[in-house]
Amino acid sequence: METVLITGANRGVGFGFVKAYLEHGYQVIACCRLPDTAIELQSLSTEYSDRLLIEQLDVTNSTDFDRLSAKYKHFKIDILINNAGVISKYFDKLTLVQTNVEEVLKTLEINALGTMRSIQCFESNLAFSSNPRIINMASLAGAISSANGFGYAYRMSKCALNMLTACYAKENTKVISVALRPGWVKTAMGGVGANLEVSESEAKMITIINNLQSSDSGRFIDLELQDSPW
Repeated sequence: METVLITGANRGVGFGFVKAYLEHGYQVIACCRLPDTAIELQSLSTEYSDRLLIEQLDVTNSTDFDRLSAKYKHFKIDILINNAGVISKYFDKLTLVQTNVEEVLKTLEINALGTMRSIQCFESNLAFSSNPRIINMASLAGAISSANGFGYAYRMSKCALNMLTACYAKENTKVISVALRPGWVKTAMGGVGANLEVSESEAKMITIINNLQSSDSGRFIDLELQDSPW
C-alpha cells in the first residue's frame, strides 16, 4: 500500500486530495494547522480509520515538524503533496507601495519556506519508497513571464516555490519533484470566477502523479502535463 502525506489537508484542494486518495486505496497522512476544527476531515475518520492518519502541522512551526519527524522516523512515504498555502484577499488590488512587508514575509513563510521545511522533514521517509514523488502546488502567478503588477506577496512566494522545485530536482535525482498547477479551482482560495470543480482537478492531478517519470522532475506543469512558462 502506498502512503501519501498532504499538507493543508483540511479544505479545498488539500481535502480533495485526501478524499480521492482514500477512495483509491492509499494510506493518507492528512496534516493541517487545526485538526480539531477540521470537521470534514474528521468525518472521514470513521469510514477510513485504518488508513487515515490526521496530524497537527503548522508549516511555519519547526517544532511541529520535529514532532512528526520523530513520530514517523521509520515510516515510508511515497508521495509528499505540499499544498498548504495562503493568499491575501487583496491579492490583485495592492500596489507595491501599499503592500505590507510583514504580509509578504508571512506569505513567503507559508507558501515557500513551509514547503522547504516539509521536504527537509520528510526526505528520509521518501527514501524508503521505490517511487518517491514530491508535488508542490504551484500557480501561474509565480511565473515571471506572467508578471503584471499587484499581488506581490503571493506572486513572490510562488516564484520562490518554483525555484525551490527546480533546484531540489537537480540536487536529489532519486525523487521526482514537480511544481503542479491545479488550475483555477472552486475553493475559498480560488475565489470568484474559478472554473474547475475540485473533483475534476483532483482526477487530472492524480492521473499525472501516478504516471510521472524521472524525466519529469523539475518541471512546472499544468493539468494537461504541459510545461508552464517560468
